[in-house]
Amino acid sequence: MTTQKVNNVKQTIGFFSMTIAWTLMNILNSIYLVSEDGKADDSGVIIFWSGLFITIAWAVFIIWPISRLDHSKKLFKPQIFIPVSTVYGALTYSIIVGGIFRSFELVTMFLLQAILVGFFFGLAYSLLIRNQNLIELLNRRPLTKTIFILSPAIILGFFLWLLPLLAPSLVYRFMTDEIRQEIVAKTIPKYKVGDEIEPLKRALPGYLDHIENGSGNMSASMENFAFVIQVNCGKIIRLEYGKSQFDIDGTIYGKLQEENPCP
Repeated sequence: MTTQKVNNVKQTIGFFSMTIAWTLMNILNSIYLVSEDGKADDSGVIIFWSGLFITIAWAVFIIWPISRLDHSKKLFKPQIFIPVSTVYGALTYSIIVGGIFRSFELVTMFLLQAILVGFFFGLAYSLLIRNQNLIELLNRRPLTKTIFILSPAIILGFFLWLLPLLAPSLVYRFMTDEIRQEIVAKTIPKYKVGDEIEPLKRALPGYLDHIENGSGNMSASMENFAFVIQVNCGKIIRLEYGKSQFDIDGTIYGKLQEENPCP
């Protein structure tokens, strides 16, 4: 593999490696939030801000070293480059966030995420830059680089649009607040009075957990959807929904349970 061929593609591979690192960090962060709180609250905020700061880090701290360093050196062996990039990621994050916000508390708050980004970047880059087939492909078909450049948008589309569309109940807990609301708005209208409540609870994991032993109620208003549901004897006995809270009567009627005693 010639040095020129590596030089032709190392920025592309570097950008794609950073995208991989950002993606894996956010996936692990969502899994952690779900394990702690049952849902990934504020994951959308972390996706946005981490993407912004990683873009700044790429432009200021990554492009120049990648262009100048000799990739034939031992530095780029995985066992060396991974720990170096992990430390570099933590330092880069601390410099950017500390310099902008001048808050030690804010630096330490997301330092672990920065360390993960540095680790995953080092792992991805050290492996991909040594992949001769990949380097040959990118040199032989330069237009393939477009896929790598568009990888952040492709990954976001897959995780935040396609997966919620194909498997909403499976990914519900791991989605951003906005997407969870969209899933709720699309799921509730699929049910009607007289339906069993358990299938709806399974379709929205954790959302209706307070409805226990087949009895309970809930009223909620979101940006473009509002609903009220009452359940008794394991079945929906009242369900109203609309585009806003003004389209429904959000009052919870206790008499519905009284008038419909369980057999």
